[in-house]
Amino acid sequence: MNWIVKLFRGLVGPAAVIAAGSMGAGAVASLILAGAWFRYDLLWVVLFMLPLFVIAVDSASRIGTINRGVGMLSIVSRHIHPSVAWLFVLINVPIHILVGMGQFSVMTSAFLSLFGMHPPVPGGPADYAATYGNLEIIGSLALAAFVLWLVLSQGYDRMQKAMTGLMVVMFICFLLIALRSFGDIAEIMRGFIPSIPDDLPAPGRDAVRMSTSSIIAIVGSAIAPGALLTIPYLSSDASSGAVKLKEDLRKSILNLGIIFGAYAMFIIIAGGFALYPLANHADIETVHEAGQVLTAAFPQTIAFVGPTIFTLGLFIAAMTTLVICVQVVIYLSLDILKKPWTFSSDNKPYRRLVIGVTLLTGLLAPIWDFPALLKVVLLMGVNVLVIPLVIGAMIFLVNRRAVMGEFTASPVRNALLVLVLVISVALAIDKFPDYLTMLAGMTG
Repeated sequence: MNWIVKLFRGLVGPAAVIAAGSMGAGAVASLILAGAWFRYDLLWVVLFMLPLFVIAVDSASRIGTINRGVGMLSIVSRHIHPSVAWLFVLINVPIHILVGMGQFSVMTSAFLSLFGMHPPVPGGPADYAATYGNLEIIGSLALAAFVLWLVLSQGYDRMQKAMTGLMVVMFICFLLIALRSFGDIAEIMRGFIPSIPDDLPAPGRDAVRMSTSSIIAIVGSAIAPGALLTIPYLSSDASSGAVKLKEDLRKSILNLGIIFGAYAMFIIIAGGFALYPLANHADIETVHEAGQVLTAAFPQTIAFVGPTIFTLGLFIAAMTTLVICVQVVIYLSLDILKKPWTFSSDNKPYRRLVIGVTLLTGLLAPIWDFPALLKVVLLMGVNVLVIPLVIGAMIFLVNRRAVMGEFTASPVRNALLVLVLVISVALAIDKFPDYLTMLAGMTG
């Protein structure tokens, strides 16, 4: 048992919190659909993105570790320009409230499905729809209370340990699903050889599953501006005064490189094994559809546990992402208003804002939706503008002696960060026409 305790302690830290948050429902959707549509052919993308993910998050973490007690937005305001900091706030705060509402919806749906309650179908019985709606509101508020207990009880250390524990449980859930898949080991190994599979037409509908879009979605799920803006605060809160950059890098490699990497591969493999052989695999387009047919990942005698384990993993994935979303809103809001943002028991503004944001998103999730036009504008702002801008700002800051002192970025680190920037720009270019089309359709 001692080795398990030591291993767990070696995981705990800001990198584990970010890794757990990155294992969200959105990442699950991108990965499992990549497996459903292209089998194992995109496994190589995970290997490609891992060094970039580790370096990007570790670089952001270093800014917080070295500048203990100084918020990321304060650093951006001082060394770049206050308008850039305000831009980050004005786009990231509402988009993370929107994402938080989405995570609450996923959590509530997953939780109720464990008890046999599934979302009503269009045209279904009105009584069932009303009952489900009431249960959804009650469940969402109950889960909000649980999240508040998770985040606020016993302070920052407890939250880090809880998030690390949830990350391990998620890892095990999707490992159980993927284990059955390893009979295709030869095909799985071929998936690590870089290749771009042919696009996949969806029969009976005017849609094509584009392999390049799946590649960008997999990489983009790991380049989240909220994570890069939040981890400096987490690292500053976790810092005890001593600068332990090598130890922090080791934890980043372990949590983000090994655990998150294996997790991502397990999901693609499970999707490729259980969903790709289906005749309608090109029609699958939601993570809930995928979860219902993952019975094929288990022997027939215990196939019924497949959807349950998948649902549990999805529930925890949504919860960890929700915690990160709430922290993004709190840290950025308090820092830009020059209020104390440190996660401590005596920081009343922090605790009040955590309670307010969590309860607000939990209450709004089942009864209200963002206007469609605002959703598109916010998503366009994040994917087209904020992601490249955050990465560009980070590259500037980690090379500035006034910020990093003697710990400025090495040439290798800079090369990898520039590659991350190039990918973020490619993501922006790929998504921009879609957003323009959606906006034209709404305003035309």
